[in-house]
Amino acid sequence: MQLLVTPQLDSQENYWLQSLRTNLKAGEEIRGLMEKYERNRKKKDYEAVMNLITRANWEQMEVEKKMCDALKELFAEELKEADQQGAKRGRTEGIERGRTEGLKLAKSIFRLSAQGMPAEKIAETCGLSLEQVQEVLE
Repeated sequence: MQLLVTPQLDSQENYWLQSLRTNLKAGEEIRGLMEKYERNRKKKDYEAVMNLITRANWEQMEVEKKMCDALKELFAEELKEADQQGAKRGRTEGIERGRTEGLKLAKSIFRLSAQGMPAEKIAETCGLSLEQVQEVLE
C-alpha cells in the first residue's frame, strides 16, 4: 500500500494531483486551475480530473463563477463601448483602405487603357468584370 501526502509533493510536477482535494479557495487558486485546464481542455484525462476537482469543490467553484459574473456586469458597459469603438475604427480603416485600393486599381485601368490594352484584357488582368472596367473608363 502506498500513501501520498499531497502537501509534501512538488507543486509544479504534481499540480493536478495536489488539486484533487476539497478545500480549494475561490479566487486566485481556482482561476489558476481554470487557466491551466483551459490549455489542456481537449485532452480526456484532464477533463476527467477537472470533473473530480469541480465536484469536490462545488461551492467554491460557484463563488468563483458569481465573482466572474459580477465582474462581467461591472465592466459590461465599458466592454460595449470598447466594442463599438473598435467596430467604428474598423469601418473607418476599411473605408480608407478601400479608397486607396480603388485609386490604385483605377490608375492601373487608365494606364493599361492608355497603353492600348483592350477593355476585356484589362478586366482579366485586374480581376474585374468587363462592366466594371467600362464604368471606370467612362
